[in-house]
Amino acid sequence: MNRQLDEELQIHFRDILEADLSKQTMKGIKKAVDGILNDIEDDVMYRLKDDLAPNLTAYVADMAQRAVEQLLAGNEDQMRRYLGCESGHWNGRSDGDNGWGRKREDYEWHQVIHGKLFEQGAVKLRKDIVEAHRDLIASERILDLEDQVKSLVAQVNRANTEKDRMWERLHNARMET
Repeated sequence: MNRQLDEELQIHFRDILEADLSKQTMKGIKKAVDGILNDIEDDVMYRLKDDLAPNLTAYVADMAQRAVEQLLAGNEDQMRRYLGCESGHWNGRSDGDNGWGRKREDYEWHQVIHGKLFEQGAVKLRKDIVEAHRDLIASERILDLEDQVKSLVAQVNRANTEKDRMWERLHNARMET
């Protein structure tokens, strides 16, 4: 009902404008409206282009961080999702086929080839990262643990100080009675 009323009002308003305004005035109004619309379009395009790079950078950094977290957690499917390589996205394969007629489910299990465990995907990547940067990972982990120990020691010291204060107040209260 409102839509019909709106259309009727638009038709009525247009008829009033056409009857009361000259063609020259209508051309001026159309030109002014076109100018306003162009200004709006220019502003929107400028803002879109100006904000595109930082927004895209933040998005890519977030997806990369999530992919690495999932890689370290051993969740290859989520890692692929964050990298945009999941099924439904073009990843160089069609319908999950690896190019040799085998589906992903056929080669996801861990194979032993010539008596050696054949690692692939996220498992192989994690192994390669650890082997390449074992000293860095160990030293960073040690730094993490040292920081945690320092924090825990400070918490225990604060708790002991508070406990001592409480014992002292209790002892003083007993002495007064």
